[in-house]
Amino acid sequence: MQLDPDISVEQRYWWRIALELRLRKCNGDAFQDFFSTVMAQLHGDDFVGVRPFGKLGDKGCDGYLNSSGQLFQCYGAMNGETKQVAKLTKKMTDDFDTAATKLAEIMREWHMVHNLIDGMPTEAITTLKALETANPELVFGIIGLEGFAERVFKLTPSKIGTLLGPAASDDDAKNLDIATLRRLVNDLAAAADAAQPEGVDLRPVPVDKLAYNQLPNHWKSLISGGWINAPIVASYFERHPDPLTGDKVAALFKGKYTYFKAQHLAPGDIMAALFELVTGIGNVLPQQQVAAQALLAFLFENCDIFERDPEVAAS
Repeated sequence: MQLDPDISVEQRYWWRIALELRLRKCNGDAFQDFFSTVMAQLHGDDFVGVRPFGKLGDKGCDGYLNSSGQLFQCYGAMNGETKQVAKLTKKMTDDFDTAATKLAEIMREWHMVHNLIDGMPTEAITTLKALETANPELVFGIIGLEGFAERVFKLTPSKIGTLLGPAASDDDAKNLDIATLRRLVNDLAAAADAAQPEGVDLRPVPVDKLAYNQLPNHWKSLISGGWINAPIVASYFERHPDPLTGDKVAALFKGKYTYFKAQHLAPGDIMAALFELVTGIGNVLPQQQVAAQALLAFLFENCDIFERDPEVAAS
């Protein structure tokens, strides 16, 4: 994918993170609406959004690209994951059969659009391949997070900002706003007050911790980009009127990390949940992005959220 020179590397990973969080929170009709918005921004009137009309239904079509005959069917799962694989594969088959019966004259391609952030179940892939084998005259495809990102980053920066909110720039990152950091820390400390601070492991973290935890690249970029401001966070905690504030926040994050890990969430899912613990849900202003990034980088680097390579730790 060709990079837009008007979008900086920092803005790209912020928008990538905003896109991931948006997809996690979209399910059902909200997911279809978001996909339609992206496609309409990219293709204009060539894309036709589809809505069911009473008993007529949508005929197995959630959107249509007129110039190519691409028909899209959306599958928006809650929190970007599905535990009902049989239900998903049945819906895929039923939706395709409906479209093949009622829209055969206009359908040249059939694309499954999903928000399964960490990948599709194997059964969904084999179902799609079975449909492809049985219908060699049609082109089949899958659009997930990467497909969304490819389409979003073909838009102008102003359109991306309208879709996903503002993104912090390199200048924003160089000017961390202490007042914003204070608000975020105070909110987190208040949330942690009910729990007793636990002992937190503050050994230096090996530089390969990012790689060892197999975080997606955009989350690696967020953490590594925040290291420049991590010393400011450390200094803020050292000078805080309540000397236990740093311990409270670290204990809160350790508890949340332990809980999410016990749910067998993938590293990217855990990082997304921790990010939203800091920022809340919805559009995040650049000053909040930079402060949250610095705070997460400090915690990642200085305490035991995420794992150390046991071989490195033992040496």
